[in-house]
Amino acid sequence: KDLINNHLTFTLYNHAAIWPKDDTKWPKGMRVNGHLQLNSAKMSKSDGNFLTLTDAVEKFSADGMRLCLADAGDSIEDANFVVSTADAGILRLFTFIEWVKEMLETKSTLRKGAAKTFNDQVFLSELNLKTQQT
Repeated sequence: KDLINNHLTFTLYNHAAIWPKDDTKWPKGMRVNGHLQLNSAKMSKSDGNFLTLTDAVEKFSADGMRLCLADAGDSIEDANFVVSTADAGILRLFTFIEWVKEMLETKSTLRKGAAKTFNDQVFLSELNLKTQQT
């Protein structure tokens, strides 16, 4: 955990030195954290609090793992993988996929044209505000 800052910097410098004119080979982003906890406890095989990546992907899927790991934390502090969060993430992902399928099936029935109602204008205003804030 104490080596993250050093290794992160070293990785960036190495990529820039090896491929100085090809930034497509430079990291586009990195995710770092300290240790990874499981359900707010240190992972330990002897205590039975352990989950391999293979087992986790089989149980939650790769996308489910991505959702849960993104929620676990991305600082130098310890990340906390919570099984109930992964379960909830799978349900949210499934619900989202089903909603997208439904929207695609009913696409022809949706209203077309410029945003004309007050609600449309409020929604667009919120989108523009959030875009400016990010």
